[in-house]
Amino acid sequence: MEENKTILIAGGGSGGHLFPALAIGDELLLRGYKVKYVGSKYGIEKTILKKLKKEHYLLNIKGFQRTFSIKNVITNLLFPFRFIISYVTIKILIKKINPLAIIGTGGYASGIPLLASLNTNIKTIIHEQNSYPGITTRKLASSVDCVCISSQESNKYIQGNIIHTGIPLRNDIIDIKKNKACEYLGLDKSKKTVLVIGGSQGSESINKYLKKNYQFYIDNNYQLIWQCGIKHYSKYKNLNINKNIKILDFIDKMEYVYSASDIVVSRAGALAVNEIALMKKNMILIPLPSSAANHQYYNAKYFSDRDAAILIEEKELIDGVIEKKILEIFNTNIDLGFNANNLIMKDAKNKIVDKVINLIEV
Repeated sequence: MEENKTILIAGGGSGGHLFPALAIGDELLLRGYKVKYVGSKYGIEKTILKKLKKEHYLLNIKGFQRTFSIKNVITNLLFPFRFIISYVTIKILIKKINPLAIIGTGGYASGIPLLASLNTNIKTIIHEQNSYPGITTRKLASSVDCVCISSQESNKYIQGNIIHTGIPLRNDIIDIKKNKACEYLGLDKSKKTVLVIGGSQGSESINKYLKKNYQFYIDNNYQLIWQCGIKHYSKYKNLNINKNIKILDFIDKMEYVYSASDIVVSRAGALAVNEIALMKKNMILIPLPSSAANHQYYNAKYFSDRDAAILIEEKELIDGVIEKKILEIFNTNIDLGFNANNLIMKDAKNKIVDKVINLIEV
């Protein structure tokens, strides 16, 4: 009889939840385990898991919407029904595959499998990326077997079996020589380069700001890599009128754009912040104000308070404010990236997987 070595990893909705799940899964595969994923039909995992040919199951669950619109009201009214159907679906799935452990990495598809596994012989583990834990972590921390946190700040908000592991990062986030990265991207290696990323889907507020201020980069002969998001690209692609401005809809090869850049302007999702810190880049963080429990603000503040990032709130995005900070960094040779790199843990994948295996083998 074949030994059961299946582990279920649940999480998604955004890259910040999905990519840590994939990093953990890849390490488990190297250790000889079988990995299956659970996500949502409405998250980016629907596309990425299929593209990567990962065995996965998608639930008809959508997160509670925090902004008002008719569509969002309908979505919220449907939530209890979707929750019940998804809960029954996952119970059937768990009985079928009988996993040794379930790992939740956040997002609206992660809580249901964890809930369905409580009070069973299946080990339950949460990986929390954010300084201020998400609702799933806050509600289930004391009930699951272990919570792996990325920041010591999380200890203030949860109780249970807590270990500090950091965020597991993808193997392809590696430092490439700037000249090679610029050559790959068609950029000039001798010029100072600024990367602006608005999250995996782009940020319309940051896009609007850049549209008003992109002339600054042309005037100062700085290169600007601007990731505006797939759904916004048609609106901004025509601004590619200067060799210094490179507007992209989505970035597959993050290692190249990070390596080509001297400064990164970004939302403050935990994964993005840790990737930028790993690459030792100066970062200017603009938290998404509508993020759950304002967790992006807490992520940014953690680094800003330790001289590892510059924090600009979205409400402070008046003309020229980002560019003023860019000049400040370039003119004073501030090394925020060095401080940021010292704040993160580099061996998170191994720490998390070691803990999972330890729980399984007990």
